[in-house]
Amino acid sequence: MYLPSLLLDASTVVSGASGSGGSSSGGGMSPIMMIVFYCIVIFAVFYFFSIKPQRKKDKEQQDMRNSIKVGDSVLLSTGFYGKVVDVTAECYIIEFGTNKGIRIPVVKQSVYAVKEPNLTNKVEEEPVPEKKSLFGGFRKKEKATEEKTTEETDNK
Repeated sequence: MYLPSLLLDASTVVSGASGSGGSSSGGGMSPIMMIVFYCIVIFAVFYFFSIKPQRKKDKEQQDMRNSIKVGDSVLLSTGFYGKVVDVTAECYIIEFGTNKGIRIPVVKQSVYAVKEPNLTNKVEEEPVPEKKSLFGGFRKKEKATEEKTTEETDNK
């Protein structure tokens, strides 16, 4: 009987102390709720800056691999170029080099891109990707309207 009455007295003392002193805090969040909130915010930031773009890139790679057909020249992740001769469920049969007798089955995941090899000494320029603004293309519209207004003033 002594222990339960002691626990009961301790709980009333704690709740009484927080009731008298806690009223000045103005109903703020408890420290545990703050930690949970910060964890949720950090996970959301990681999702939008890391996980979501990676999933988008993986989906584009998978779509590219599904669109490969017989006769396409491909670049493997190892750096080899080859021509697809046959497509199976798990792999591509690829012909390598100028000797048309070398055919090797390659797993679909090792295909990096559909690309013709550059057999000349000329340096091939990579296309420059268009920069995207953080605000959903609002800057592009502003620049386009500015260019139109400058063209109109130049024409007059």
